[in-house]
Amino acid sequence: MQVDDVLSSLPDETLARRAQRGDAAAFDALVVRHAPALHRFVTHTYSESGDCDDIVQETFIAAWKALPTFSFRSQFRTWLYALASRKTVDALRRRRPQNDLDAVAETADLRPGPGQQAEHSAFMAALHRELARLPYPARAAWWLREVYDLPLAEIATVLHTTEGSVRGLLQRTRKRLAVALEGFKP
Repeated sequence: MQVDDVLSSLPDETLARRAQRGDAAAFDALVVRHAPALHRFVTHTYSESGDCDDIVQETFIAAWKALPTFSFRSQFRTWLYALASRKTVDALRRRRPQNDLDAVAETADLRPGPGQQAEHSAFMAALHRELARLPYPARAAWWLREVYDLPLAEIATVLHTTEGSVRGLLQRTRKRLAVALEGFKP
């Protein structure tokens, strides 16, 4: 069995503890394990797709630098999402000088591409448009809960808020999406 195979089979906590002691290969295994999900999260919560790779890279750089102070009070995955969330908010602030995260974002038209089923792609395009119009915390909470199936406590940690606030965000977001996407009900 190769070293990479052994490392990839270890749990996050073990890899993170090894990385805290300077094991770069253990950190690389964490990057390989979590980079695709972090990239999807950033892509879905930040509308400038060209900057998403940079945000994910900045997240892992920040994680490597802050790893010695990581205290394992949350799961490593939760900590990474929290870092990615902060980096995304920072990028949103740099992009919008007025720092108004509650403003409605203008988004590109997400029309379905050829070869996709028209009904499904039209729904997905409408869903993405509506999600893009939401303020960042609501959009991030929705993706973390509905797509990544994170528990409310972890989402609260990622977004630096309370579980009650996350519940409220999700309730308002689901209601807004239900109204906006009512035309797609069977």
